[in-house]
Amino acid sequence: MLRSSFDSSSVKEDTGLLESAAEHEKEPDAKVDHKRSLDWIALAALLFFNVSGGPIGTEGLVAAVGPFYSIVGLLVLPFFWCFPVGLMTAELSTTVSKDGGYVLWVDMAFGRFAGFMMGWMSWASGVIDNALYPGMFVAFMQDSLGMSLTPRYKQIVIFLFNTVMTGTNVIGLEVVGTASIVFCVLVLLPVAVLIIVCLPSIKTSAWVATRKKPDWVAWINLALWNTSGWDATSTVGAEVIEPSTAYPKAILLAQFLVVAPYVLMLLAATGVDQRYSLYENGTYNEIAEQHGGYLLGALFTLGTVAGVMGMFVSDMTTYAYQLSGMAEEGMLPRVLATKLPKFDTPILSILVCFIFVQLISQLPFKEILVCDNFLYSFCLLLELASVVKLRHSHPDIPRPFRIPLSTGPLAALMLLPAGFCVFVIVSSTLRV
Repeated sequence: MLRSSFDSSSVKEDTGLLESAAEHEKEPDAKVDHKRSLDWIALAALLFFNVSGGPIGTEGLVAAVGPFYSIVGLLVLPFFWCFPVGLMTAELSTTVSKDGGYVLWVDMAFGRFAGFMMGWMSWASGVIDNALYPGMFVAFMQDSLGMSLTPRYKQIVIFLFNTVMTGTNVIGLEVVGTASIVFCVLVLLPVAVLIIVCLPSIKTSAWVATRKKPDWVAWINLALWNTSGWDATSTVGAEVIEPSTAYPKAILLAQFLVVAPYVLMLLAATGVDQRYSLYENGTYNEIAEQHGGYLLGALFTLGTVAGVMGMFVSDMTTYAYQLSGMAEEGMLPRVLATKLPKFDTPILSILVCFIFVQLISQLPFKEILVCDNFLYSFCLLLELASVVKLRHSHPDIPRPFRIPLSTGPLAALMLLPAGFCVFVIVSSTLRV
């Protein structure tokens, strides 16, 4: 069980979270046995879907501010947002390789109450985020098939989608990891083909176009939503093979797989289709069919479906294991850590996530998005503060991966994403 507070003299005596990273990797958890089944490639694929799931969903960036600011923004944003958060995650995930991840970081840095509140806010944010995908699946299915479902049938499809995708989590992390890799290939392959197909028709002059009245609040909220979640896979730390090396490699690969397709897809799409004000979810699919024919359109459709499925499965995985990790550490009822012997999966935690996702899926997309960003920003502020606090209060904890900065420069680096968090919180509050 975690301690509610720590002092520097107790670091070497603690047998819980302050064990060395090497001990975490070599010894099983004292309470629950963990089958480490995620290698770094599967972890990268899982993280890819926690953060992105492919360029689908970024069309709204163009509609908000035009192609120029969207392209430049996605090139600059990683340095202020993605890279600092990724570095923080690499350091703390290799320091504490246990299920629960960032909840345990905050508990170590600020005590049990802060850790508990962090757990509930992050879990609520994750469940809200996951509730977006069933509605996206239904909307996309209707557009692709040219049909309109009644509200009753929409709910049936949402329920079936939630049930089937949740079942993937129930039958084991090996299946989740393999499925994430397959989904990742299905998402990125048609994107690469579309970019190549568009090359001869691209008008580079179109890239400098802007909107007369850019909606920066909408752009930042959507951009952050499409690049948030680098900390998510920390919650499956006890399930990762050699986490001290797996996390840095997985985060690096995932960041490339997220950012590069975003920018390249925007360059290709806006270069061949200048109807910027009409860009919305599904625009990339239309461009694929217009410029690549029926076959590429169908391939892009398959990639889009795979992306939605991958995002749902990855979110369900990380937030179910967060609940299970919190239960193992005594923050939640012990029963939530109960695992199916055959599959080694936290069945009750998965079921709780499933129920709440099903309920929240009924809300409109925009309301879910604003609420998701609001909660996630609060949680990330606590995480950013934790990495700095632990450097100061527990400098001797073994850190297999360490950001090569002293405490002062590290704090300055963490202020960059913290500024975006404050912006999201303030803008969300004003909208409410």
